[in-house]
Amino acid sequence: MVVGLVIRKKAVPNLIGMVLPFDMFFISRASILLLLLLSTLSTTVWSEDWIYKLHEGENLTLVKERFLKPEFTAWQLQVYNSIEKDREIPVGTEIRVPIDWMRDQLAGVEVSYVYGGVFILRRGDEAENEALKGDILKAGDRIKTAERSAASLRFADQSVLLVGESSEVVFDALSSYQGIGMLDTRIRLQRGRVENRITPFSRPESRYEIHTPAAVTVVRGTDFRVSSDLADDVTRSEVTEGEVRVTAQGRSVFVTQGEGTRVVSGEAPAELRRLLPAPDMTELDLTRVDGGLLLEWPGLSDAVSYRYQLKDRDQVLVAIGISQAPYVELPLQPAGEYHLLLRGIDELGLEGMEGETLFHLHLQKVVEIKPSSAPVATTQLMPPKFSPHGIWFQWSAVADAWGYRFLFARDPGLSDLLFERLSFDTGFEMGYPGPGRYFVAVEALAENDAEKKWLSNSYVIDIPVR
Repeated sequence: MVVGLVIRKKAVPNLIGMVLPFDMFFISRASILLLLLLSTLSTTVWSEDWIYKLHEGENLTLVKERFLKPEFTAWQLQVYNSIEKDREIPVGTEIRVPIDWMRDQLAGVEVSYVYGGVFILRRGDEAENEALKGDILKAGDRIKTAERSAASLRFADQSVLLVGESSEVVFDALSSYQGIGMLDTRIRLQRGRVENRITPFSRPESRYEIHTPAAVTVVRGTDFRVSSDLADDVTRSEVTEGEVRVTAQGRSVFVTQGEGTRVVSGEAPAELRRLLPAPDMTELDLTRVDGGLLLEWPGLSDAVSYRYQLKDRDQVLVAIGISQAPYVELPLQPAGEYHLLLRGIDELGLEGMEGETLFHLHLQKVVEIKPSSAPVATTQLMPPKFSPHGIWFQWSAVADAWGYRFLFARDPGLSDLLFERLSFDTGFEMGYPGPGRYFVAVEALAENDAEKKWLSNSYVIDIPVR
């Protein structure tokens, strides 16, 4: 039996654009859907779809009212998705919505900053491009980080996703929606680690999911971390604020603040475990060593290693890594304000609660001294300038000098020389020495008389141990 629609004595609009008067119009439901689809396709061409997952109590009419422009209907959406019965759509069905039909503009996720080697693979492209601050990621895009690298991403609702080192993340569905905030966002963590700070959702239908090969983690606004270790097929989830649901093999567990769980591929989530407490940041010890900084802290009895992150005053990463002991040597940083984030890692690989401290780094102190026995200077040494690369010295020129000798010594009399350099310019940059007190001066060498010299004023440089 053919199910159809009968219309008598009416002018029926042709869905392609014509009006056909007739006494009786008989057409099957499949034909109606086909004609409507042809009408829809004849007016608009779309570059991509937005994917929305239906929740309990929702249908296409609600989707149309929330998201579509006035000229588009729920039936057009039904035809586009090849759905026969709007009222019988299963919960969780993915509805494809052409971007051009949407009332407001979808917002991608923005790259806030990159640290080290970070690359983006756009949907449909084969070549990776270096990620840059300000890049916008959309659904289908992929981001990768190299070893000792990371990227911070920001959603339209100010939620933050930090992609850790040696990680790969795919945005299967990305629906940060202008004016509403985040709706359905699904992230596939292929490998590595992500840290999430999700703004609490204002709408009940909003969802944020992270899929790994072993488990699915679902949240509605919280601070949590997820890692996927391909070497041992294990997913780990840790919650530092709020609650998440972790599902694997048909079983779900709710992980709350201060708890973690691990999921081995093919198994249900393991029993919840309390996370390690935050390290005591009040006992942090900062020491200057050759070529860098030594950070030490009181160890945690159950920690097998520690993860550290060093950020500058703008919350941009400047150093990251894992240490097997309660100390780490970091590259030398410019003087300024820094945030150190630190957490212990237990024997299951679960990372604990995070300690954070703010400190000011003062690498050196420069004090001018007046040499008591030096001759009157005919060249003036300027105060040294410090940069991440070293110390810059500059002095005034002498008309009769054919060159200058830069002196770097341990004593005020400049007899215990550690370094000297002949220069034909009036400036010189050197790398940082180890901690200690040093004395610097410049000799101007006389024109046509190598024995005649004029010694500049002197400076003493104190580079403290801590």
